[in-house]
Amino acid sequence: MLTTTLHPSLRRAILAAVLAASSSLALADPLGYRVEIDTSQFSGAGFLDFAFIAGNSPAPGASAVLSNFSGAFGALESLEGNVSGSVPGTLTFGNSGAYNDWFHNVTLGGKFGFNIVFGGDFLNTAGNTGTTFGVGLLDYTGMAYLGNANGNLLQFELTPLNGGLPASITGSSYASIATISAVPEASEWMMLTGGLALIGFAMRRRQAVTSA
Repeated sequence: MLTTTLHPSLRRAILAAVLAASSSLALADPLGYRVEIDTSQFSGAGFLDFAFIAGNSPAPGASAVLSNFSGAFGALESLEGNVSGSVPGTLTFGNSGAYNDWFHNVTLGGKFGFNIVFGGDFLNTAGNTGTTFGVGLLDYTGMAYLGNANGNLLQFELTPLNGGLPASITGSSYASIATISAVPEASEWMMLTGGLALIGFAMRRRQAVTSA
């Protein structure tokens, strides 16, 4: 009934606002990301180094879960600290150790990718120290960095709740061969889809009224 009595321009404005709200919810503060690393400019053996490290002071608990691996991964070279799982399965990192690291053999020359989802107490527990998740690419010696001679290809900074400031996750790429893209959760996709469905329903109602 509402869609038949409101002025068309007002209806369009309301529907646009609903879609905008749904879109912002779907894209705000994502916890999940897709990471892609293109090593086509390199060849031979190498290593991918995944590290999850808290700051010097006690940091609120945080976790990083990696899955959906793609690329030419070889055997695990070494692990240290609070890390469990396997590649190409799932890796789970915690920040309770001083140094939490997974160092993996790879064959360079192709693309590598994985999904990463962050969680933990840092989202709702106040603190002054955050946790960093970083990914570095190294040559066959395990000593020289590739893509970024200074270190990691990319990093995520997990900042806990602090006073009036909410917790945040900031992803940064330091090399052209590495990209980060947000992966909305299923519930966020449902909100966005709901907004689109509402617009479709209103448009059908409008067409029906015009025909009548």
